[in-house]
Amino acid sequence: MKNYATTLLLLLALSFAGSSLRSQPALQNLQTTLRKKLEAIVKDNSLPGATAAIVLPDGKLLSLAAGYADREADIRMMPGAQMFSGSVGKTFVAALVLKQVEAGKLRLDEKLEGHFGRESWYRQLPNASDITVRMLLQHTSGLPRYVFQPAFIQALKEQPDRTWEPQELLGFVANMAPQHPAGQGWAYSDTNYLLLGLLLEKITGKTYYALLEEQILGPLGLEKTYPSDKSNLPGLTQGYIGSQNILGLPRNKTVQDGRYAINPQFEWTGGGLVTNAEDLARWMYRLQRGEFLGNRILQEMRLPAAFGSGLPAETGYGLGCFVWQAGEGLHYGHEGIMPGHVTTVEYAAAEGLAIAMQVNTDEGFTRKLHGFVLELKAIVLKELENLERDAILENFRQQENCWNAGDIDCYMKAYHPSDSIRTISSQGVTFGYEAIRRQYQANWPPERMGRLHFDQMLPERIAADTWSVLGRFNLQFPGREELVQGWFSVLMKRIGGHWYMVSDHSG
Repeated sequence: MKNYATTLLLLLALSFAGSSLRSQPALQNLQTTLRKKLEAIVKDNSLPGATAAIVLPDGKLLSLAAGYADREADIRMMPGAQMFSGSVGKTFVAALVLKQVEAGKLRLDEKLEGHFGRESWYRQLPNASDITVRMLLQHTSGLPRYVFQPAFIQALKEQPDRTWEPQELLGFVANMAPQHPAGQGWAYSDTNYLLLGLLLEKITGKTYYALLEEQILGPLGLEKTYPSDKSNLPGLTQGYIGSQNILGLPRNKTVQDGRYAINPQFEWTGGGLVTNAEDLARWMYRLQRGEFLGNRILQEMRLPAAFGSGLPAETGYGLGCFVWQAGEGLHYGHEGIMPGHVTTVEYAAAEGLAIAMQVNTDEGFTRKLHGFVLELKAIVLKELENLERDAILENFRQQENCWNAGDIDCYMKAYHPSDSIRTISSQGVTFGYEAIRRQYQANWPPERMGRLHFDQMLPERIAADTWSVLGRFNLQFPGREELVQGWFSVLMKRIGGHWYMVSDHSG
């Protein structure tokens, strides 16, 4: 029996890295608390309705809804309801441009004149000879904003269903005075992103929307996001026009008989999408965790220019993303408006979670959205430690299942697959994933593995992404009455959204 116990000290208490990171009741409780908060936000701020989605640090998605998609028709807002992205669509454009930079097909500080300098429409733009790719991404080009030019708004009223060419839209700011010298100030302008769209198409030889589908929407499974390039937009939630009515839409409710009040096609790479909070939260989570861009270019994206001066700052606007200070940490993301809908999506870098929110009114441009996101985040953070504790315990239950099924490969999913992993027991120290796996397979054929159960578990957080777990294992061997027991200490670390064992020690 001593030989069995000694060998067993090597396996100890592994967690199952691929399992859910919490117990279901805890997750349901969090979902309920978040939903009640969203309902209170809608009521207290007289919003028609709202949706929100939160991607937790482990990648699990929570989706919420409150209020009405259409008050007059008594249609409740449902989780996953689709609305316009507004300028949040710029995050996709910026990511595609930075992907070209990463591939060596563009340089951030090269001038656009090298691509469009022979075009008469380009030469008429303010600061045309000095504008760089970086300036467009960061809104430091000095280009005026075409969408709020009186001539454009009048043309939109006269021809609400018109389809515009990007060069026609750029014509509304042709020969105007710049907002400031190129690179010497900051002024938000959709005009910058029209030029980036034209640049992407010229470099790749593909339409922007085809490129978006090929590189982002398809591979990342963002199935509820599609181009807003016509008036008939399937699934678009009813929107309510606020008192400012920035584009002079002809009615209070934006959708009638399945059609939007105007052709939103003019927005193009300045926004240009119908989407939902779920897709946006997933997108920002994966973008900011380095799943689309490499770390070097992602850090470049996150470097902000100050509003107004355009000088380097701690917060402001990066390359296609706002940078907010939130407590002691930073948020990266974007906000957007299209008449009837307002959207925000943010990634909390310190906590590793993403939150998106959409409302179906543009009243006051709902400037409180960032504050609403912080309220939802506070609820998540309050429960996060409990969720992680439950996650650790659930992982041990899953690990028991692997052992009791006689599946060592399943059991090994607890370890992070690196050479630095180690086990420490009376037999000594074993380093490396493959060495540990081979030792298990040599000593524990399925017919000898028996039934495993863990108890006396004591998980304790020791860092933001690290837990210590003390506990006891209990093993009933085949054909033996005696129960073998032992104690263990495991160090677990969250890596890439999953919990892995990085060290275990038995005594």
